Amino acid sequence: MIPYKIIFNTCEDMSYIGKGKVKLVVTSPPYWNLKDYESDNQIGYKENYATYLSRMMQVWEECAKCLHDDGVFIININTKSENKSLKLIPNEFIKQLKTFNWILRDILYWHKSSAIPQVNNFGDHFEYFLIFTKNPSLITNNNQFFDYKMDHIDNYNSWNINKKFGSVGKKYMIHPAVFPVRLIERLILIFSKEDDLIVDPFLGSGTSLIASHNTKRRFVGYELNNEEYKRLIKDRLTEYSVDLSLVDFVDNH
Repeated sequence: MIPYKIIFNTCEDMSYIGKGKVKLVVTSPPYWNLKDYESDNQIGYKENYATYLSRMMQVWEECAKCLHDDGVFIININTKSENKSLKLIPNEFIKQLKTFNWILRDILYWHKSSAIPQVNNFGDHFEYFLIFTKNPSLITNNNQFFDYKMDHIDNYNSWNINKKFGSVGKKYMIHPAVFPVRLIERLILIFSKEDDLIVDPFLGSGTSLIASHNTKRRFVGYELNNEEYKRLIKDRLTEYSVDLSLVDFVDNH
C-alpha cells in the first residue's frame, strides 16, 4: 500500500478518508483575504469574513468526521488586521470546534525568527497552535515534551524552532508560510505513534508530509489543484529524500 496520498482538490469534502481513521490533523489554514493562490474555489480570498468562517466550519466538520475519538486536532493560525480592525480568528475557530465537542486542551506559541512588517500595527513574532482533543483524558507521548537533546526547543508552551532548523530556501517562497519541518515533526511525535494516519487539509508546500515520512507515519493531504504548487511539493519532497514512488498524487478525487 502506498503510504502517502496527496489529493489536489477542495478539502471541503474529505469523505474519501472515512470516519474515525485519523489520529492527528495538523494544519495551517489560509488567512482571510491575505493571498491569491490563483486556484479555483480557494478559501478566504476576496470573500467576506462571514463566508470565510462558514467555509472553514465546513472543513472542520470534515476533519472531525475523519478523526478517531482519541484523535488530536491542531490548527496553526493568528489574528488578522483588516481596515485597522483586528480579527480574532483563533477565537472564532475555538468556538467552531466546540460545536463538534472538541476541547481546547492547550495553546502553543511558536516564536518566528522573522515576521511580515505591519503598517499601523505591531508586527507579530509568534503564531498560535490551537490543540484540541475530544477525549479529556488523552495520554500523549510525554517523553517528547522534554527533548533535552534539542537545545533550540523550549520545553514549555513557547517554542523557538525557526527556519535554520529546517530551512526552506528562497526558491520555495511562492508559499508565504512555510514551516520548519522540525516544528511539525515534534507535534507528530507528541500526539501520535508510528504508522498512525496524519491528515493535513491545507498541505501547502508539503511540510507535514515530510514530517510524517521522517517519523514513520502514514499521510493524506489536500491541496488546491495548482500546477505551481504541485511542482513545489515534488521539489521539497525530493530535497528531503522522500521517494516519490511512495506518494499517490491524485487530481480532483
